[in-house]
Amino acid sequence: MADKPRIIGIDLGTTNTLVASVRNRIPKIVPTDRGNLILPSVVALSQKGDMLVGGVAKDQMVTNPKNTLYGTKRLIGRKYHSKVVEELKSYFNYDIVEGPEGDAAVMLGGKTYSLEHVASLILSQVKTIAEQFLGGPIQEAVISVPAYYNDNQRNAVKEAGKLAGFDVKRIVNEPTAAALAYGFNRGLDQKILVYDLGGGTFDVSVLQLTGNVYEVLATGGDTFLGGVDFDNRVIDYVLEKFLEEHKIDLSKSPIAMQRIKNAAEAAKIDLTLRLNVVIDLPFIEERKGKPLDLRIPLTRDILNGLTGDLVDRTFKLCDEVLAEKGIKRSDIDEIILVGGQSRMPLVQQKIQEHFGKPPRKGVHPDECVALGAALLADSLGSIDSVTLLDAVSMPIGYGLPNNRVKRIIDKNTLIPLVKSFRLPGPNPATSQFIELDIYQGDSDLIVDNEYLGTVRLPASFAGKKIDFKLTEECLLQVMVEEADGMKKVDLATRDTPEALKKAIEEALVKEPPPSETKQSEEGGGLFSSISKVFRRSR
Repeated sequence: MADKPRIIGIDLGTTNTLVASVRNRIPKIVPTDRGNLILPSVVALSQKGDMLVGGVAKDQMVTNPKNTLYGTKRLIGRKYHSKVVEELKSYFNYDIVEGPEGDAAVMLGGKTYSLEHVASLILSQVKTIAEQFLGGPIQEAVISVPAYYNDNQRNAVKEAGKLAGFDVKRIVNEPTAAALAYGFNRGLDQKILVYDLGGGTFDVSVLQLTGNVYEVLATGGDTFLGGVDFDNRVIDYVLEKFLEEHKIDLSKSPIAMQRIKNAAEAAKIDLTLRLNVVIDLPFIEERKGKPLDLRIPLTRDILNGLTGDLVDRTFKLCDEVLAEKGIKRSDIDEIILVGGQSRMPLVQQKIQEHFGKPPRKGVHPDECVALGAALLADSLGSIDSVTLLDAVSMPIGYGLPNNRVKRIIDKNTLIPLVKSFRLPGPNPATSQFIELDIYQGDSDLIVDNEYLGTVRLPASFAGKKIDFKLTEECLLQVMVEEADGMKKVDLATRDTPEALKKAIEEALVKEPPPSETKQSEEGGGLFSSISKVFRRSR
């Protein structure tokens, strides 16, 4: 009997990517071409015009920062004119530009690349590494994504996998994969909380483990909170101290900034085991022909002071997730840590204080997502396969004439699922067609949600049944009733839907005085998200 095709699990991370495979029911991380267990999620164009991926790409971050792409997972599946992309621009040395479809894209050597293309280069490298190590072709993969990714982001990752030559059998949420690595074949009956603080995102999920059944009870997160935000606090501190001492702003120098970024990340990691370090960068700048060195002490207490509010934000999200399902902190049997930033002593101390118990040791925070993805991959189609009962992390609905969203699928509903409703009549302004603009997000206002696409049908479809179907990967499919049954409808996409334009214009008419506007932007409210979109719609 022929061996079944090799299938791997991939943790496509903001900072690093890992790949794992299962042999004899045991999952193991596949080492990279450099013998490490992690592949830096970095893509670069060398001075000679060669495309580099992984460690060799990271090696040239200081000497060629403009053509070195890192942290792109935070951008994938995002619109160029969005609050997240606008805020991220200042922290990257490379150019973020608008792609052909209005998505965020990047510039490399004068050429525009989609974020799916960039991710596919990393995944292609992973594919080559796995094939060389495992000794044969690999066509199939399970790829993990943050639980709080929306439909656009999930589809973008799946597309990247296809571009890399994979048949992507499943997209799985990172906390769910981590829970699988923790509980697989252990016969547990526990309620666990997965605290996933990675390089670019924070996810929290509460799962009920019963044997090899993994049921997600509640999930939440923040795709704008991760290790790079901790790094940025250290970077800002270093820049401020140097400016105070020498009256020189190093943020204007890409090479200096890259050296500071690398040193800030290294210092943060060192402070996991030590109480104090010195960030020491010789010849960071020169004044009147004389070299200036950067030498700034950093203690664990200073780091905690710089980043304590970020840690507190994670626990606010934990409490919100628990409250949504009426779960008490004392109901949690184990806390599983995922992501390199969860190693921070302040995080572990606050977990002990917050939940009254220490986090579980013995689950590797860097490796567990890839290992869990590999276990899921290996079990697909098996008689004794695991059962994942995952949940949707953000509501989905359609826009109403009053610029609000009518929710069809609620947050934390188990997937896969189908929700049916009747199509409304056509808009009087476009009487020939029924148009439903579909949004995903936690807000009731359309301007604060992610636009997924538009259902556009002839007016004769009014009153017919329409299904919103979420697959086990939390990907949206829309089905409409026709004479011979339910048929799938492809979502149209457009730059800015008319209803969204109208909502933006109305909001701008009511815009508060400058002092209030600044406060709203800092709080991440309505005006922080509409200003960039409005520039695009004009």
